[in-house]
This record gives sequence, structure tokens and C-alpha cells, in this order.
Amino acid sequence: MSILNELLQPKLLDILEDDINIEYELINEKDMSDNLIENHKLDCINEERIEINRCKFVNVIFNECSFKNISLLDVVFENCNLSNIDFSDGSIHRVEFKKCKLTGSNFDGCNMQNVLFKECIGKYSNFSYSKMKLINFDECNMESGIFLECNFNKIAFNSCNLILSEFTNTSLKGIDFTNSDISSIILTGKELNGVIVSPIQALEFSKLLGIIIK
Repeated sequence: MSILNELLQPKLLDILEDDINIEYELINEKDMSDNLIENHKLDCINEERIEINRCKFVNVIFNECSFKNISLLDVVFENCNLSNIDFSDGSIHRVEFKKCKLTGSNFDGCNMQNVLFKECIGKYSNFSYSKMKLINFDECNMESGIFLECNFNKIAFNSCNLILSEFTNTSLKGIDFTNSDISSIILTGKELNGVIVSPIQALEFSKLLGIIIK
């Protein structure tokens, strides 16, 4: 088991307000605080610079939604479907994604800190050009994920599927991939300086680097 980072957890009130019109708050107020949203479906909301603070979303479907430049602070998403959501250029701090569907989600250019992805499906998700500090990917399927030119600082992958994921121009120094599947990941080779891998994984990387082992 790879060692996960100790993260600051979202700070939520013991009692959250659950009687709100979420569509009105997002579209007209562009701000939500101290709310609980359960068993709801949001359709085709396209808003920028939304602020969501100290909120919890449970069993919420985000259908064709875009929230560019979003600010998420102290937020929990549990059993939510955020497939193809656009959080690009967002600020995401002390946030947890638990058992969420994140297929094709867009985190391009985000500033992320103290974020947990736990048992999520994040195939084809895009984290390109993001600054990521203290992030845990725990038992996630991130197949074909894109981590192009990211700034990694204390990133942990534990028991993750990273097949065909791209890490081009992202330093992997100190990252432990030993119990994750990194078959056919995409990079140039220079990213591997200081990476932690198993002997079998090292053999696969040797092929990438043009090394012939007899």
C-alpha cells in the first residue's frame, strides 16, 4: 500500500441547510454556503466564478454542467455523478470526492490543495496544467487520465488504475506507483527522475527509455 498524505479535511457545520433552491442559488446568487444537497439532478447549468463553501452533495447528478473558475472550499461530493463537468481554472481546497463518477471531467488549470479522490471513476479526466499540492488518489480508476505539465507537490496514488494516462512534462519525483497499474502510461522519460516503481514497472520503463536488458 502506498503511503497517503495527511490531508486537511473539509470544515462543515454539524447541521447544514437542506431546504434551498440550488438552481436559483447557482445561477442568480452565484454563491452557496452551509448547504446539504441530496438526491438531486442539475441540468445544463453553465455559470462562471461560482463560490461554494462548506457544502455537502450526496447522490447529485451534474448533467452537462460547466463551472469555469469555480471556487470550492470545504466541500464534500459523495456518490455524485460529475461526468464531463468543467471545473477548469478553478480553486479547489479542502474538498473530498468519494465514490464519484468523474469520467471526462475537466480540472484543467486548477489550483488544488488538500483534495481527496476516494474510490472514484475518473477515466479520461483532464488535470493538465494544474497546480496540485497534498492530493490523494485512493483506489481510483484514472485510466487515460491526462496530467500534462502539472505541478505536483505531495501527490499520492494508492491502488489506482493509471493505464494509458499521460504525464508528459510532469515531474514524478518521489511519487510511489508500486501498487498502481501504470501500464502504457505516456511520457517522454525525463519525468521519471526520482519516481518510485516496482522491479516489473522498472522493466517496462526501460523499454520506454530504449534500454536493452539481456
